[in-house]
Order: sequence, then C-alpha cells, then structure tokens
Amino acid sequence: MQKYWCKRALVGGAVLVGLTIGAPAFAATPDAWVTTKVKMALLTTDGVSSNDVNVDTVDGHVTLHGTVGSEQEKARAEQAARGIEGVTDVRNMLAVVAPSRQEAVEAADDQIKDKVEAALKADKSIADSDIEVNSVNKGVVVLSGTATSLTDHLNAVADARGVSGVTKVASEIKSPDTLSDNEIWRDTKGKAEAASATTTGTMSDMWITSAAKVRLIANGDTPANQINVDTRNGVVTLFGMVPSDASKRAAEVEVTKVSGVKKVRNELQVVAPSAQAAVKANDTEIKDRIAKKVDKAIIDDSDIQVEVKDGVVRLTGEVERQTDRLRALTVARATDGVRSVVDELQVRVQ
Repeated sequence: MQKYWCKRALVGGAVLVGLTIGAPAFAATPDAWVTTKVKMALLTTDGVSSNDVNVDTVDGHVTLHGTVGSEQEKARAEQAARGIEGVTDVRNMLAVVAPSRQEAVEAADDQIKDKVEAALKADKSIADSDIEVNSVNKGVVVLSGTATSLTDHLNAVADARGVSGVTKVASEIKSPDTLSDNEIWRDTKGKAEAASATTTGTMSDMWITSAAKVRLIANGDTPANQINVDTRNGVVTLFGMVPSDASKRAAEVEVTKVSGVKKVRNELQVVAPSAQAAVKANDTEIKDRIAKKVDKAIIDDSDIQVEVKDGVVRLTGEVERQTDRLRALTVARATDGVRSVVDELQVRVQ
C-alpha cells in the first residue's frame, strides 16, 4: 500500500496540500453505523428501557446520556454498547433516577399487538418496508419481515419499544447491515438540506444529526468535538461539555438553523477550562497534524486538499462516501490549534 503527499502551493499566506490516500488495512467503522447499532442493542436488551437514553459516537467513542432506573440498568446499557463492533470506548453519562411509584398497568397481549401494529402503520418513514408483529407474549414483542434500510429497521424497533405495555422487543427483521449515503447525509449547503427531505416532507433524524454536527464543526465558538448530538423525531438533544455559557448558547443557536429541527434540548454542561495554557500552532504545523490524522482515517482513494489560514481549515476535493466526508471534517476539527472547519468537500458521483 502506498500513500502520496504532494505539496502544491502557498496561496495568500495559506498552506495548501493535496492528499491521495489508499485504503488502510483496517478501515474505521463509521460513527453513524455504530450509533445505529448501539441504539438497536439498547432497544432489544433485557432490563434496559432506552426511551430516555441518548447515544452519540465520535471516532468510535460512544457517549450514553439520559436517565435509567437503576445502577444495574446503567451497567447493562454500557455492556450492550461495548458489545457493538467498532466501539473503542464508552462514556457512561447515564443518571440513575428512581422510577415513579405509579404502578404499571398491565395490558393484554392482543391489545399490545394492536397498538404496536398501529404505531408501525402510523410511521410514514418505514412505509416502504414490510414489517409486521410476529407475536406478543407477556409484553415481549417479536417483529419480523423485511426492512429496506437499517434506518427503517431501527425505527420499527423504536416504534414498538415506545408502546405502553411493551417490556421487550426482539427483532427477526431482515435488513441491510450497512448505511447508505442517503441515510446518513446528502448535503448541508442550503439547497441540499431541502433535497434531504423524505417523501413525507420531513428530515430523517440521522440527516439532522449529521447536519447539526457539521454546523458545530464550522462554528469557531463551539467546541464541536466535546458536544454530542442525538436526534429523535426531530427533537435534537445536545449533551457533553462546553467551556462557557456563551458556547452553550452558540451551539443551540447553530443547531436550530438545521432544516427539520422541531426543538433543541440543550443539556450541555458548562465546565470552566483548566488553567493550562492553550497550545498554539502555526498554520504549517496544523496542516501537518491534519495530514497525519486524515491519512489514517479516510479511505478508498479520496482526494482531499487542506488549506489552513489563521487556524481556520478549509477542506476541498472529493471523497467516496458521506461517511468519509463526515470523518474528514471531524478529524480536522479535533486537531490542536484548529478554530473552525469550512466544508467544501464533494462526494464523488458513483
């Protein structure tokens, strides 16, 4: 395997370098796929009620946020997340909140089945899939059929798990085990966000999450790699840590600009930065750092140019997939000395 680095030019004081990158021996698992599989695992794990759990993945590091009813449930959730391929670490931010004393109302299995079937039918996002309720036994729902996408599979399981009286969901649904580009993100440049709308006129949760992350990456006032994003039914939850109230407000304002966002739950924690002096770097050093990181992260003959000026990184060129594009932006933003990243990458037309 060979990698070629060609220094092209110095333009207007900026550093410009072209990258042609061969596929690494071990390609990183896409974060969006990891998040999807973790969510599905939580929805189908015994003893975990995932309706109040948010999940986000950055470079294989999974963060769990929200509330659970016990320490045992918190541990089970973490164990389920760690069992997913591609997960390198789990940050368990789940808070244990004692469940209310209100007694659960048991529902007959036939009533539960009717409610789950109604929920599946009402979800227009899975209308192109053929998913049915195979059985219900003591609140345990078994789904079967065929989903046209991994996202449809996840949505169907979530629909069933959200029905009152359901204690567990088991899935026998057949679906692809990969995410297509259209599931993850089509674009975030104005006109393209509109193109990401589904046939029902809404934006998918995964598109919203991707667009929100890219906006945070581009904003110099938001520490994007410390902010986690999760979307459910158009409601975006922001969690993680920011250095100031101003950063917290800026993140919320930025995310509200994304098409399809119905509401933003801003649960970011303000944690004052340490007294340690920030590491300063010149543009050439920043370029070199990004080059080394992107070399390991981006795959399949991507052609990326990196321009750096006053700590602002501009990425141009072509990548094979949206996952490569998102990964390049994330890697660049996580590099020491980078203030913000401008995305001008294009996904190569297949």
